[in-house]
Amino acid sequence: MVTAEVIYEKAKLLDSITLQEVADFLDFVAYKRKADFQKLLEEKRQYFPETKLKLPRQKPAYTTKTLTLEDMDAAIEEQAGLHK
Repeated sequence: MVTAEVIYEKAKLLDSITLQEVADFLDFVAYKRKADFQKLLEEKRQYFPETKLKLPRQKPAYTTKTLTLEDMDAAIEEQAGLHK
């Protein structure tokens, strides 16, 4: 497995011209990955456009009665009795 430490140890053995070539290649790879990522985002936005999220402090679209555990248990028992 290649790690930054392995690359660093190998880079210490290179001359300055080769190091510059390696640095240029790494810059190219980083740029290419960024460009590919941007292209992927633009492609996905065709099918999944950006949306605005509602802030949590906004009132929900609907509100319901808050049930207790006992109310939920009673509702489950009632439905189970209907399906017997």
